[in-house]
Amino acid sequence: MLFLFFILFQLLYSSQCQLTCHNCPRESNIFNTIITADTIPANLKDCTLISEQMECSIHVTWTQNPNQTILILMPGGERNSISNRYNLQNTITLTNNGSQLQWTKSLDFICSTEQCNSPVILKRLLKSLKSDDSFYTLSQILEINNQFHGSLCNFFANSSMSCETEMDQNTCKQCATQEYIESKPVEVCSNCVMDDIIENFITRQVKFFMNNLERHDMWMIECQQRGCNAIETGDLIRQKSDIQFDFDLFLNKGNNKFRDISSICLLFSIFMKIFYL
Repeated sequence: MLFLFFILFQLLYSSQCQLTCHNCPRESNIFNTIITADTIPANLKDCTLISEQMECSIHVTWTQNPNQTILILMPGGERNSISNRYNLQNTITLTNNGSQLQWTKSLDFICSTEQCNSPVILKRLLKSLKSDDSFYTLSQILEINNQFHGSLCNFFANSSMSCETEMDQNTCKQCATQEYIESKPVEVCSNCVMDDIIENFITRQVKFFMNNLERHDMWMIECQQRGCNAIETGDLIRQKSDIQFDFDLFLNKGNNKFRDISSICLLFSIFMKIFYL
């Protein structure tokens, strides 16, 4: 009976989990403009189909000054303990490296259905995602401070993750805070950074889970102004950015198989772990 069950899962696995993915390389799809759902090219360059994959992915990076968009469709993905838990991640970052401000936005999508990373799906993702910000208005927080000392930072921990707050402030190079809005209470880690490479930045990131229609929010800052890593800075970051995803628009166009086949693959993985115990 166990053997028959194993064969059944093998059949399901081979038919549903061995996928064909689009492969459109980075070097062929760099555009000197900010691509949107309305301006995405009808055909990306040098694209091929690659079969027998476990998952597919889409990666988009937008930058300003100068404007540029990089589109990557590829088989597989960075399948690790983080990426394996979500389908879509949107990140907005403003960085001050000491010579200029650099704005970057990224989209990372990982899926496990047949050709789920096609240009059509990319267009639907862009239509379903609202991602706006006015981070440039917070640029003063990111100014380089050549007289920086760790006493300018706030130190606080309310996190289940490791968060060191007893630090030698003389060795601090930047203040830092991470806040994860995934659970109650909100998890916060405020301390300082000791790295010699100084790039002050603010980041807002949201992960969207297709199976349960949930979202997890995170913001992060590394800075050098007095009290710049206070919790109130997180309120400013959230006020200056708006990231929303229309699950219904993305999933309800005959695309519910995203969730169904992903569940099959997950069940198979669980079964294989049990079988080999």
